[in-house]
Amino acid sequence: MKRMMLIAATVAAGIGMAPLANAADLPKTTQKMLKALKLNASILKGVDQELKVPKAWLKAAQNKEKIVKIYTTMRPKAWKKMNDIWKERYPGIKLKHSEVRGAGRRYIRPLAAFKEGRYLTDIVMGLSGNVYLFRNANAFHSLADIPTYQTAVPDATKQKDHIAAATRSRYWCMSYNTKRVKKSDLPKTWDDLANSKRFGGKKLLLGNRPNNWLLNLWEAKGDDWGRNFTAKMMKGLKPQLRKEGMSGLLQLVILGEGDAAIPSAMNRVAPLHDKGAPIGHHCPTPVVNTVSELGVFKNAPHINGAKIWVNWFLSKEGQIAQYWANKSTPIHKGLQGKEFIRWPASVKGKPLAVHGTDSAATSIRLARYWNPLWLGGGGYIPPKASIVTVKLEAVKRGGRRIHFTVNGKKDKAKVSKSRTKIEVGGKSAKRKDMKVGMTCKVKYPAGGGEAKYIKCN
Repeated sequence: MKRMMLIAATVAAGIGMAPLANAADLPKTTQKMLKALKLNASILKGVDQELKVPKAWLKAAQNKEKIVKIYTTMRPKAWKKMNDIWKERYPGIKLKHSEVRGAGRRYIRPLAAFKEGRYLTDIVMGLSGNVYLFRNANAFHSLADIPTYQTAVPDATKQKDHIAAATRSRYWCMSYNTKRVKKSDLPKTWDDLANSKRFGGKKLLLGNRPNNWLLNLWEAKGDDWGRNFTAKMMKGLKPQLRKEGMSGLLQLVILGEGDAAIPSAMNRVAPLHDKGAPIGHHCPTPVVNTVSELGVFKNAPHINGAKIWVNWFLSKEGQIAQYWANKSTPIHKGLQGKEFIRWPASVKGKPLAVHGTDSAATSIRLARYWNPLWLGGGGYIPPKASIVTVKLEAVKRGGRRIHFTVNGKKDKAKVSKSRTKIEVGGKSAKRKDMKVGMTCKVKYPAGGGEAKYIKCN
């Protein structure tokens, strides 16, 4: 069912909370953060009011629970920046952080455990649009009773049943080569782009990531618009259908392989632009806005501490701490200015296209239409991963590449530090632990793709 999700963007607006007394009243670690980011303490106006929670929560969290378990994708170094501030605010509640990169390990395993009556974690972050899985299992606690969820999180990003909270924002629009494209050439709307001649004839680079941007537009405008727009893009503009990842597309724009690229995340373009590369970012209307979400398990062992942490994380202090840690654009209504968004004018006051509750079903319809056009236009789709049992013939670059023979043919696989699960002798291992001569079960796309997992004897 189509759900209209075009909404007015909420930017640079305060939410009328109590003023902060002075910078000296802030935790020392918060002062350190503001100094590092060159921010005035006034940006935290109202934070004391935001952090007020029921006394019963604090009593239970500090006296009984004492810890909160959290699954995230955040690196330990980045997490420490945030955690140092938390520890000074709430010394009696310890955070047990686990960096869990693979989607299956991060939220599928905890969900399966919940269905069995077990808890692996209290909070799961980075749900990748899969809130519906937890809804179907009645697995998440409603966040409607959390103060900052009520006041600071934009209503447009909220689930109808309030079982997940957006934690960071990303604008997936288009990048362009500033030496080849005039600002006057840039399309005002997505329809203007599809109907333009300026970006036709291989001048546009298109990545095979429709769920990063087109899914939002498709949900906002409906199936008829989605099919018509996609056909115009593929058949009318005749873009270069690229197999590179999203970071690779940005480098191609800088090199002038194309005049513009879709999709491009603003937070990925900004550092390149600021280093002097000839690249800019532009958002046609409606602005494609994706969010990362978290959820708290229903009746979690440390439910009170979990709610206190979520309240802090969604506050101005928590959101700025997240930005300090990994440059994630805050979701907080009062933190949408130039301090955190590189090109605020490109999104300010424009309607947004965001994921709705039907995104899982919409994604399937989108793929059924997109994939034939992508393949028909010569686009590359990597082979599906298969499982092989092989003997390692070479381990190169510290384990970043492994070489082996499959059915008499030489092949290799890439090994990611964060995404590839490695086991040696039944125990979790690192890339450097793999050795020539080991017999391993490898799940990977043939032809040098990235391994999903490697299990060696």
